[in-house]
Amino acid sequence: MAYVLGFFYADGTFDINPRGSYYFGFHICDKDLLFSMRRVLESNHKISERKVKKNESLRYRLQIGSKKMCEDLIGLGMTPGKTRRMTFPKIPSLMLPDFIRGYFDGDGNVWVGYINHDRVRPTLVIQATFTSGNRKFLEELKKELNSIGIVGGGLFVSSSGDFSRLTLSTLDALKLSEIMYNGRPKLYLRRKKLRFDQFKKMRE
Repeated sequence: MAYVLGFFYADGTFDINPRGSYYFGFHICDKDLLFSMRRVLESNHKISERKVKKNESLRYRLQIGSKKMCEDLIGLGMTPGKTRRMTFPKIPSLMLPDFIRGYFDGDGNVWVGYINHDRVRPTLVIQATFTSGNRKFLEELKKELNSIGIVGGGLFVSSSGDFSRLTLSTLDALKLSEIMYNGRPKLYLRRKKLRFDQFKKMRE
């Protein structure tokens, strides 16, 4: 559930319609992950699919109507139109890695490549990045990461203020990987974990 909450904070939807009905859900391209999250939520709600016209890819949608669960989200600091107003929730320390992994799978990115191409041997690096329209949330996330062993983290705010980005360089990115995947978790995006694993093999 901590993972699902983290994913929701990154990429979920939350709405109270004019009739007072409460809904939350997900609209993502990873079908298997969405089915796994539905099992965790103990839901039997339908997962629908539709093509995105721009690139003809499929996206999958799960919407759950539950006033109780939405009120729980509100109690954690969530609101409709959540991105710019959400605050970092109070997460028990044992569950924090799962929440962070969920948030990373929703709004994170991992990049592997070479820098210093002018040298005889370019440097292989990895970067992990969290992106959000809420600068304060990323500041709070950075504090939480620092509290569990990640030393650095550079915070960039766009000139327009529309988005912010928290970037972890190689050593901190590897520490993030250890934090997120320790204990062989069942819920994670395989393509993102694979990038961390590939980097470790390339360094051997």
